[in-house]
Amino acid sequence: MAIITLIISPPLIIVSLFDKTGGSPYWFMRLWARMVSRCMGLTCSLYGADKVVPGTSYILTPNHQGNADILALVKTLPLRFRWVIKRELLKIPMFGWALAATGAISLNRSDRQQSVRSLKDGVSKLAGGWSVLIYPEGTRTSDGNLQPFKKGAFMMAVQTGIPILPVTCNGAFKILPKKTIVFRPGHVTLTVGDPIPTEGLTEEDVPELMEKTRAAISKNLNPDYNPFQ
Repeated sequence: MAIITLIISPPLIIVSLFDKTGGSPYWFMRLWARMVSRCMGLTCSLYGADKVVPGTSYILTPNHQGNADILALVKTLPLRFRWVIKRELLKIPMFGWALAATGAISLNRSDRQQSVRSLKDGVSKLAGGWSVLIYPEGTRTSDGNLQPFKKGAFMMAVQTGIPILPVTCNGAFKILPKKTIVFRPGHVTLTVGDPIPTEGLTEEDVPELMEKTRAAISKNLNPDYNPFQ
């Protein structure tokens, strides 16, 4: 990953200076994900791609099983999206700079008000059919099961009227668990759920929206899935 990042990051950063749409930097990010996945022996399957309407913006809400699902989402989902990331990632040499060049939206998790402002400012990056990906759990699971959801993605959804697109990842937790860099080659599946409309909703609807999204992700979650078969 380190070597591929050093190879891909410089041209990605340079291209971002000339391509303000973000399309070319995103292409380089997908190339990076494909190269790292190939070196890891990581393969992916996507189900429910027909539920994605081309040119439509979504707030993507996948479960977060581990770093392997990041690769799977980038290389597999049939749409362009901006990441919502913790600000600390931008401090990583080359990798963080490349993330910033792709238009990622960074949050200061120790300052809730600043995080809210960053999400509001990030709406401007969704023009032209771009989507935004926010892990509703906020962090990687420690046991493979869904963790409690945070409100950020859902507040952004009701404030913008952009539909939520639930995505369920299976297999990434066992391939590369939290707090380790030891991985095993395996197969990750991504399942896209039915889009959840948010137009006309208010902040009072956020708890119900969170429950609907959680149910949609849980419906396709299989903790017993074996990615090594």
